[in-house]
This record gives sequence, C-alpha cells and structure tokens, in this order.
Amino acid sequence: MERLYDAVNVILSLQNADGGFATYELTRSYQWLELINPAETFGDIVIDYPYVECTSASIQALTSFKKLYPKHRREEIENCIAKAAKFIENIQAPDGSWYGSWGVCFTYGGWFGINGLVAAGKTYNNCSSIRKACDYLLSKELASGGWGESYLSCQNKVYTNLEGNKPHIVNTGWAMLALISAGQAERDSTPLHRAARILINSQMEEWRFSSGGDNGSLQQELYDQLFCIPEYFSYMGPWRIPLSGTAGRLKLFV
Repeated sequence: MERLYDAVNVILSLQNADGGFATYELTRSYQWLELINPAETFGDIVIDYPYVECTSASIQALTSFKKLYPKHRREEIENCIAKAAKFIENIQAPDGSWYGSWGVCFTYGGWFGINGLVAAGKTYNNCSSIRKACDYLLSKELASGGWGESYLSCQNKVYTNLEGNKPHIVNTGWAMLALISAGQAERDSTPLHRAARILINSQMEEWRFSSGGDNGSLQQELYDQLFCIPEYFSYMGPWRIPLSGTAGRLKLFV
C-alpha cells in the first residue's frame, strides 16, 4: 500500500500547469530552445513536453488507484484527472486525431486519447472529443478492413497509409481497442469485425503474428519493430469485442 501511495505522489508531482504529463520531469523551459537542438536526426528533444500518451497513462493509473483506495488524496486525484482530461481534449486536432509520439502514429495517439478520456469518466454520448476521435479512426479504416499506418505519418504529421494500402496488425489492434473502449461495438460492430478478420487471417501457421513493419517510434525519426507488440495487441483487439463468434476463431498462442 505504501508503495502505491509513493507512486501516486510521484504522478501528482509531475502534472504540468496545463494538465498534461511529460515523460520524466515537469516542462521547465520554452519551445524556442529547439532552435539550438544539437541532434541532426531527432526533433523536440531539448525540453520534456507533455504527451497524450503520458497524460492518458497517468489518468488510467490514478483511476485504477482510486478503485482500491478511494479516500487517499481523493480531491487532489480527482482534480488531477479532470485537468489531465481537459488537456487531452485541448490538444486534439480539429479532425479528431492525436499525434502519437511513441508509436506509429495517429492510431497510437487515438488509442491513448480515447482511453484516457474514458478512464476520466467521459463517454461517446457526453464527450465531443471521443465522438470526433471515433469518426477519425473509422474514416481511416481500409476498405479491406483494419488499419495500416506508415511511419511517414510521424515524419510528415499527416496520416499516411502503408504502401499499397496494406493493413498493419498493430495499428489495427490499437484502433480496435480505442473504438471498443468508446462503445463502437454497441453502435455498429461491423468495422470491428472487418478488422478482426484481418487479424485472424494474418496469423501464421505456427500461431504467431508477423510484426508487419515498424510500430515503435521515437522523436519523429527513430522507428523499430517491437516484436512482442504484434502478439499482444493482435489478441487484445478481438478478445475485447463483446460479441460471440469472432474471438473464438483465433488459435491459442502457447
């Protein structure tokens, strides 16, 4: 219990005045310092900026803590969550997207943005940010089903499909999890079933999933294939569709 209290103390201490959370410290200076960025490759590294991912993760952590210890620093935690949710709403782009800085890219940011708002108590019905985010993600689903976002989205900050409009199983998993959290299955499950079919058909004979390309991202220029991620998110997406028949078709991964 004391360790959880310590963790909450750290989270609360790292919230910026605008409600957002950065990666490891408060944002302590100004963006113009990027003019003297010494790196030839990476952008936005001179100071620590608040991110939708870090802010969403903090909301989700505090929400989970509240369920266990509802009386501990209750008012401070509730105020922190409310400010963090407002930050996520404020940084959402007019088209309903969030730029993801730690994964590729708008599907990743959308997953964190929606999950953070849902954890803060927002719903599709009472939150225009969630509705816009769902509309944005649904507009990017491929005609064949699923999502396939290129690393070029990170560089150019414009949603870009993979060459040949191929689906990517990690992007598909992220988008599915976001939409499911926002109640898409209750409104219209068709897009989710199309996406689940992509994941099912992407499973290889040895019951594993191919990484399908870059899914990790760092500071707009560094990309990586995180090999555990395809396994995890490819299973998480279909299993969370609250309808029978789809998830059961996935083979058990041992």
